Amino acid sequence: MYKWINMLIRLNLKNVALIEIIEINFEKGLNIFTGDSGSGKSLILDSLDVLFGGSNIPLKHLIRPGKQECSIEATFSHSSQVAEWLSKNGFYKISGEILVKRNSYKKNNRILSKYSINNLSISKKLLVELGLLLLDFAGQSDSKLYENQDYRRLIIDDLGSNRLMTINNQIKNIWQEFQNLKKRREHKMQLYKSKEENNFAIKEMYKILDEANLNKSDEIFELQSKELKLSNNFDIKNSIQLSLDYLNNHKNDPPSVSFLIAQSIKQLNKIVHFDLTAKDYNEKLISIQNDLENLIFDLTEYFNQFENEDISLDEIQKRIFYLQNLERTFSLELPKLILKRDELKNFIDNNLHEEEIKKLDIQINKSEANLDDLFKIQASLRRETASKLQESVMSILKKLGLENANFLIDFRKVTPSSEGNENIDFLFSANPDQKLAPLSKVISGGEMSRFLLAIKSSISKKPNTFFLDEIDNGLSGKSLHSLVDLIKVISQERQVLCITHQPFLAATANTHFKVKKNVFNGITFTSVSKLTTKKERQNELIELIGGGSREANDYALTLIDRSAA
Repeated sequence: MYKWINMLIRLNLKNVALIEIIEINFEKGLNIFTGDSGSGKSLILDSLDVLFGGSNIPLKHLIRPGKQECSIEATFSHSSQVAEWLSKNGFYKISGEILVKRNSYKKNNRILSKYSINNLSISKKLLVELGLLLLDFAGQSDSKLYENQDYRRLIIDDLGSNRLMTINNQIKNIWQEFQNLKKRREHKMQLYKSKEENNFAIKEMYKILDEANLNKSDEIFELQSKELKLSNNFDIKNSIQLSLDYLNNHKNDPPSVSFLIAQSIKQLNKIVHFDLTAKDYNEKLISIQNDLENLIFDLTEYFNQFENEDISLDEIQKRIFYLQNLERTFSLELPKLILKRDELKNFIDNNLHEEEIKKLDIQINKSEANLDDLFKIQASLRRETASKLQESVMSILKKLGLENANFLIDFRKVTPSSEGNENIDFLFSANPDQKLAPLSKVISGGEMSRFLLAIKSSISKKPNTFFLDEIDNGLSGKSLHSLVDLIKVISQERQVLCITHQPFLAATANTHFKVKKNVFNGITFTSVSKLTTKKERQNELIELIGGGSREANDYALTLIDRSAA
């Protein structure tokens, strides 16, 4: 069942907020987290949010007090969807498990962060994109997504038919062609109005610039840089070679930096068993050793560049002189000379501007008519999809205790774009006498959590981990039973991580974690333990029920047995 979906396998936290060091190994199905209020359960959710560029933990509170750095590491299983994304974004060599890391550290009164996937650097922007494929949050911060017009439109389009997908692609292609035609027409008009009378002079100037083979606007700077390097080739190579000798001299006389670090690591290894503090220093030396090896490799590559230079100093100097002479002749710098050459070419090639403008007008009108027809089909298909989504969400909301809630997907005409000519709004009201309004203006925290579960249950196509943060807050009776049944259904197809205070929901867990907060010598520590035995789970359910009475004990046991049945 989980063969082709992403799954969070492991989470490692070090010096994150109240957490000193924690490793959590997750399982398939429903993973439940319980613990007292304030114990740090939400830190698990928040640390995953922060790992993928979020801000649920304020930056100033991210690193544990008294520490200089922290790390968040999450290991995920692979899937074809993620593999496609990785390949598209240049991470071709990643296969098997995916290790996502964020290391944050203090420097000059600032907190800086580095992100990586399987030890390959990645930008924060790309990591945010990847996070949307790997994790699906149903918490208060997730509600902000529904304020975004593009996200609402994406929900409808993802849920739509293949025909809607085809129409959307046709609109995008025709829209791009439409915009290009308009730009070409505008350009033709400008050329037509500014056409110079002296065509001979223009052609001569173009001939000179065309024969100059101008391709790069910064060519002179690049050539001057090469000239400087080649002029000092001997000194540069000599300095690099001496540096490499100092860093990695195999003769050990005098000893190199690499040799000394290796010896230091060997000496510290001898005392690790006697003093654990030495282990930290040893790890730092190993890190320095790795950085040194990378530096030696980079310096060697740099040295080899000078051995394989494919152009002579004389050729470079001649080209620089030629280009600078061109700049003086036309009183234009190289970037503007390139632009001038292209302008002259267009001017020379386009002698029938009026006729071409008329042809472009015909093409523009045809594209506009095609777009109008496609917009009508797109609007009809989106409304059809929206109606089904609306019905599904309403049905689930009623089961979750929001019998009087109303949810409407509304369409408004706007200026056409590549996405269509309508905006999509999600409107909500919790009570019959409440006017429908955008979600953020009328929905409460508890209502939003249930709405998020309802809509994600209706739209979810992405194979990722689903994280629910106290989504059962305030529910009881039928509503709670319906919520638990829905979560159990979701967990059959997706991995679900859920924070709860409800013993009824906690009893259904495939895997149960207890989060606990302790204070030693005035310092707070958060710990996580997996409850592996029936007795451990029973005791935790008794705490959630509220006491160690016989009735609580029997009820806890009943919940566990009923869930296992």
